[in-house]
Amino acid sequence: MDDGALTIEEALQMARLAVGSGTDTLVATPHRGWYLRQPSKPEVIRAHVAMLQESLNRAQIPLTVLPGVEIKMGMRVAADLLNGEVGTLGDGQWALIEPPFDGIPANGLEQLQRVLDAGFKIVLAHPERCASVQASLDFLAAASALGVVFQITSGSLLGHFGLRAQSTAQAILASGLEWPLVIASDTHDLSERPPNLLAEARDIAATVVGADEAQKMVDARPRAMLSLRSNSM
Repeated sequence: MDDGALTIEEALQMARLAVGSGTDTLVATPHRGWYLRQPSKPEVIRAHVAMLQESLNRAQIPLTVLPGVEIKMGMRVAADLLNGEVGTLGDGQWALIEPPFDGIPANGLEQLQRVLDAGFKIVLAHPERCASVQASLDFLAAASALGVVFQITSGSLLGHFGLRAQSTAQAILASGLEWPLVIASDTHDLSERPPNLLAEARDIAATVVGADEAQKMVDARPRAMLSLRSNSM
């Protein structure tokens, strides 16, 4: 789906890499809509995830995949969540919301507040790749005060998206003991963005926040969002 694996064979290889690096659960988060593609309705995503899970089970790959979606920031997000037009992470309370790469809208906090007022919780996807966040962490400080959690992408910590994204990710990590953070693989393929980068990113995070807190960012905290029992990675 979206910009992930192009074939089931590639998906299975990615799953094996993920399991080999210690992952036992992944959330599939295709973009809600990308360029001219049709919006990813929750029922469509669930159906694709179910087919993938069946293939994983047949191949005896011990990986659980849950449905999710990455939602672009917007004033209608809250209403769309309420009426079921767009899904959440694991069909739970948490919505994965993506800020624009070129900058946070002037009414960005209002957009997030609407989602929270509708009864959902927010994970803000890869804010370190947003130009206005790279210039200042003020928006994140304000969003954190609302209860928003920030998701750092593994590739950013590893420098795959450039020095600005990397240094911003490190700056966000430095506030990790004050701001609740998670680290995501954001895996897309087998070469440029494979799933086993997550373990490397965790180890880099450990040099900033300590091993215990870094482990929480890839294990206990995301599992709690999905109401899953914690496990070591």
